Parts: sequence; structure tokens; C-alpha cells
Amino acid sequence: MDEIQKRIEDLQRRHAEVMQRKATAAGQLQARKDELSAIVQEIRDSGFDPKQITQIRDQARADLVKEITKHEAELAEVESALQGFPSIK
Repeated sequence: MDEIQKRIEDLQRRHAEVMQRKATAAGQLQARKDELSAIVQEIRDSGFDPKQITQIRDQARADLVKEITKHEAELAEVESALQGFPSIK
């Protein structure tokens, strides 16, 4: 009977530990959910659809690359033209 009692007490202790860890994990999960909700709300408040934020980012990046490429081409053209005027440095 003593062995059975020890096993029961061990199971109760382990169960209590698991329940405590489960409660801690649930609290951490809720905190992360709250953080995510705040981020989603901030995105919405900024006038964007959170479901399309990746597409919006990709489009903004593509537009930026396009403008940079355009500026590089224009700058190269001006630099080339200035080579004809060695006195201008």
C-alpha cells in the first residue's frame, strides 16, 4: 500500500506541475495574441489591410527599385555628358 501511495503522490505532484506549466503557457500565448492584435490594429489604423500588407510591401519595394534604376540611368547620362567638359569637376 505504501508503494501505491507514493505513486499517487508522485502523479499528483507531476499533474500539478503540468497544470502550472500549462497555465503559464496559456498566459504567454494570450500575451502574444494580444500583441498580434495590437499590431493588426495599428496596420488597420494606418489605412492598410493586414491581409494585403505583404503585397503592399512588395509593390512598394518594386516601385522603389524602379525609381532607383531610373535615377541611376539619368545620373549616368549626366555623368557621360559632363565628360565632354573636362574643365568642370
